[in-house]
Amino acid sequence: MRSLYLRKDTEGSDSEIAILKENADFRLSDTADENCVLVRVKACALSTTDVQIIEQLNLPSSEMPIGRAISGVVEDVGNCVNSFKSGDEVVALLPLDSQYSGCADLCVVNEYDLLTKPKRLEFNEAVACMYEGVRAYTALQIQARMCAGETILVMDGATKNGSCLIQLAQNWGAKVITTVNSQEEKLHLESFKPPITSIIDVSNGKTNTIRSVCLEETGGLGVDIIIDSGVNMFPDQLEDDVIAKKQNLPSKHELISSLAICGRWVTSHRDLQIDPPNSELLFLKNASISYLFPSVWTLSTSQQGRYLHILRDVMNKVASGVVKPLITGNITLDDVPSVYPTLRSRRIGAVIVEMK
Repeated sequence: MRSLYLRKDTEGSDSEIAILKENADFRLSDTADENCVLVRVKACALSTTDVQIIEQLNLPSSEMPIGRAISGVVEDVGNCVNSFKSGDEVVALLPLDSQYSGCADLCVVNEYDLLTKPKRLEFNEAVACMYEGVRAYTALQIQARMCAGETILVMDGATKNGSCLIQLAQNWGAKVITTVNSQEEKLHLESFKPPITSIIDVSNGKTNTIRSVCLEETGGLGVDIIIDSGVNMFPDQLEDDVIAKKQNLPSKHELISSLAICGRWVTSHRDLQIDPPNSELLFLKNASISYLFPSVWTLSTSQQGRYLHILRDVMNKVASGVVKPLITGNITLDDVPSVYPTLRSRRIGAVIVEMK
């Protein structure tokens, strides 16, 4: 059995390399959990591993599994499993604390993390935006509590996360404003049906146009919801936010100024710091900030039923064509070690690992 793991390049180094390991075929009897299911993986969405989160959660970080969104066929089930049987086609999002890699021939998954795959979906289509769909659903419905007719600003709309957010928001009746970092991204978003309300080009650091466009499109009221992909926390300190400037991230003040009264800002910036002037502006707008960490669904069992409902709805929307994932590459397990280092620079579309 082959499986992929991430390992630090050298001791003390920040760079990681993908390692393809060859092991003997795994048997379900090797685990003591009778609620486990052995899945023969057919497809896995290749994604970067958040090493910082894994280390903060005190999870083993010497060899970290690669790939969390999987689809496949049930090979064997534990003694206490009643929901699945051999031959069932399933999908799953592996928890952050899973010791098994999704990029593998075989994977062990807890019964309560599995879902039956819609028959209309191919294995590679099912995983192309599974994580992104759960993330978008969490941001829009759970945290922002979006309503039809509201205006939403989605940062980096051409990325996998952004595209899924836009499609779901439009399906639920929202007006969407989004940003792009290149002409290629703009052309990609211009092909969306229905068309996006406004596309803001922030290439070359032109993030100061976000507020003016948001106010213009909303009659000076501001947008109801903002979902970012990071912020430039110290725009006046060149040496501190070089990465933020390279990614053309907006400042906190730019986003807060774009919010409407009772607006909601959903951020994925894990160490966001709000200064007193910005905090007062949020107070005067009666606005709120919430933090987006969708992996929490699979780390806690208290909301398992709600999470599976979200995942099922995402899969049904992909199967019905409401959400259309873009697959830009289908590769094999042998290709992953060479493709993985370039993954962070790919902004448009998903790379899918297909097992033979």
